[in-house]
Amino acid sequence: MASPNLEGLSLQENEEGFCFEFEEEGEEQNDFQWCLMGRFLCEKPIHFKSMKIRMADLWRPVKGVTIKEAKPGLFLFHFAHQLDMEAVLNGGPWTFDNNMLIVERVQIGMQIDNIQLNYVDFWVQIHNLPTGLMKERVGKTLANYIGSFLEYDKKNNSSFWMQYMRVRVKVDVRQPLKKDTKVKNMAGEWCTVNFKYEKLGVFCFVCGIMGHAENKCVVRFNMENDDGSRGWSGDIRA
Repeated sequence: MASPNLEGLSLQENEEGFCFEFEEEGEEQNDFQWCLMGRFLCEKPIHFKSMKIRMADLWRPVKGVTIKEAKPGLFLFHFAHQLDMEAVLNGGPWTFDNNMLIVERVQIGMQIDNIQLNYVDFWVQIHNLPTGLMKERVGKTLANYIGSFLEYDKKNNSSFWMQYMRVRVKVDVRQPLKKDTKVKNMAGEWCTVNFKYEKLGVFCFVCGIMGHAENKCVVRFNMENDDGSRGWSGDIRA
């Protein structure tokens, strides 16, 4: 029996892979057109059945929602109508057991494991602005300091006397929450403006990062001596 000719044979012959066209219409596309991928910002496992009941009760979608666990800690929320999905996206952030839900819309062509679930959209109140600075351009600048500007609430800021400005901001959950900054008043003096986050879940008073309390904070455990002073407090909750 003749020996096989192995000359020139590569065990990685198809190493360049394959290129397929994605269809714009089809059953799979319909399945994902109103679908969100999400995870909860916490270290402990989520009780799936309890979470399904709670989120459906919070959202009360008119046409319904199907919730599945794609893999441990990663969930798919499939809505039967676009308006129900948009209501969830616009009404967040949402929490279960005080743990923040991070969601992103699923797009055809994405790999589920590569969807970046690191950003949450918040309504942030900006307090103690000097009179004359309750302007959208000011709100955009401050929102981009907090995170990334999304929207300015004109209805909240349209009355004669405004207690605070309200902006919607995309916030990176891996970074400490911005709690305040300084602006100059008419006299040229620096004054402090404060930020308050609506629907804020668990966050750490030591490092300012969401998703854990100070009893689980690595920064605190690395302290040589914890004198009890904290850089953050519950004051940043709206």
